[in-house]
Amino acid sequence: MRRPGSVLFKNSFVKPEDVDDSASSPIKVTCTLHRCGWSPGTLEYADPEVSQIRLGRDTVFATGHQNDINHPNVLRLSILRSSLEHAVSSLLYWLPRAIQALGISIAPRYFLPYRVVLKKSKPGWDKEFDIEKSMYEKLKDLQGSLIPRLFGEADCCGTRALVLSEVHGVEPSEQKPPFLQPDEFQRRLETSFRALAKKGLACGDLQLANFLIVDDRLVILDLEDVYKDTPDNIEYAIKTHAEHLKKQYERHLEGISDDW
Repeated sequence: MRRPGSVLFKNSFVKPEDVDDSASSPIKVTCTLHRCGWSPGTLEYADPEVSQIRLGRDTVFATGHQNDINHPNVLRLSILRSSLEHAVSSLLYWLPRAIQALGISIAPRYFLPYRVVLKKSKPGWDKEFDIEKSMYEKLKDLQGSLIPRLFGEADCCGTRALVLSEVHGVEPSEQKPPFLQPDEFQRRLETSFRALAKKGLACGDLQLANFLIVDDRLVILDLEDVYKDTPDNIEYAIKTHAEHLKKQYERHLEGISDDW
């Protein structure tokens, strides 16, 4: 299973026919996408299968559906492009990231990744949404490595949402053999937590589903409960939080073993 976010643009330029969106039904939704320094655009589903994303004067098409039944606030969108647009987008991929970021605001049909994720605020979670957005901005230099990339904020039928890239990896609890060893899992957790610690931050939402195994590292998917603290407290949190998650992971592996 793939979860919100994408570490790289490299796998973004895929033909629409290569995508299987049959896992769940598309959802009708109207959104307004805001970008710093640019006029809002509109993300509007024209019908249950194809959506229009109007950003300023530009319009792109996409298909979309819920991420899964456990995350109804998360929509996964696939950008549809003509053969010409696909060819141009593939060439533009090689431009520096700073130029790509500017291009997304000007001509999203060419610069947006093929896959984007819309993460809506949960009812009554305005504070957590503000925290998560501020953390993405604070951790801008870690976007695309430790955390997903943030493309902007959206308004979905009156509900705020973040437009994120998509991460290609696997949740710790959804691995197939051979499984990552618990000690290595803990080491990767501590590495991720120390990257946050350099910013004076610690991770507070300790659930396995909030992390994704990507190559030889972990990507943090949920920043709603990231918080500031003193260096001493953060150092203590790194150890205790990593140990806590390791125990969760070990219990999961033991449960799989019992099933065998």
